[in-house]
Amino acid sequence: MSQNHHEKPFLRLDHLKFSYYSNLGEVTVLNDINFTVEKGSFAALVGPSGCGKSTILSLIAGLLKPVDGFITFYSDDFSAPRVGYMLQHDHLLEWRTVYQNITLGLEIQKKKTKENLELVENLLEKYHLSNVKNQKPSALSGGMRQRIALIRTLAIRPDLLLLDEPFSALDYQTRLNVSKDVHDIIKSEQKTAILVTHDITEAISMADVVFVLTKSPCTIKDVIPIEFEANGIQREDIRKSSLFQEYFDKIWREMQDENTEKQLRQQY
Repeated sequence: MSQNHHEKPFLRLDHLKFSYYSNLGEVTVLNDINFTVEKGSFAALVGPSGCGKSTILSLIAGLLKPVDGFITFYSDDFSAPRVGYMLQHDHLLEWRTVYQNITLGLEIQKKKTKENLELVENLLEKYHLSNVKNQKPSALSGGMRQRIALIRTLAIRPDLLLLDEPFSALDYQTRLNVSKDVHDIIKSEQKTAILVTHDITEAISMADVVFVLTKSPCTIKDVIPIEFEANGIQREDIRKSSLFQEYFDKIWREMQDENTEKQLRQQY
């Protein structure tokens, strides 16, 4: 992504490498990963299954340490960023109400302040969830549960949201609706987000930029800025536009090339 020379990106990954040891020796998962994410932007990572997309999120979150390379966050006050993680399964606790689930992170961090609880109430109100706050999660649809998981993540006031295939357990129609809602909520709250998905259409419809990854050992194959608004296309018309199809074909081709190269190498 292009940078203004005087502005630093929110997040920078420099020559990132990650490997682990198995009984067969060292296995390289990520090899020389380089990319930047601007503050307030929505990035998506797509690539072959098992290529290391989730490993990148774990490294950014600090759950894993790179073998080589750097991850740099730029903030105005030099503080470490708060990272919110949203997973494939919502992990709502069935014995707690929706409200108690949403405030769980604040409870764990001992941050149930008046200000933070007001934020929770505002988020519930703003996204039309106040009417279910005293219900148990089992009473709710999969789509509703994922919206609640997002509000729980936003309650801790994260600077960066990491979304690891958060919609893949949902049926197609629910997935379309919830991915749109989640995108709109993240944009409305002006959060920086990185989505990992194997669904190309989801990446194109949600992200400002798509990073296409190669198979493992994974590196960045292409960076594709998604520019519907610059082309005068409204959000509700994105999926019907010819530009959507162009982006899809480009990403699909790159991922197919990857498979073709792999097959050719296996033959010779």
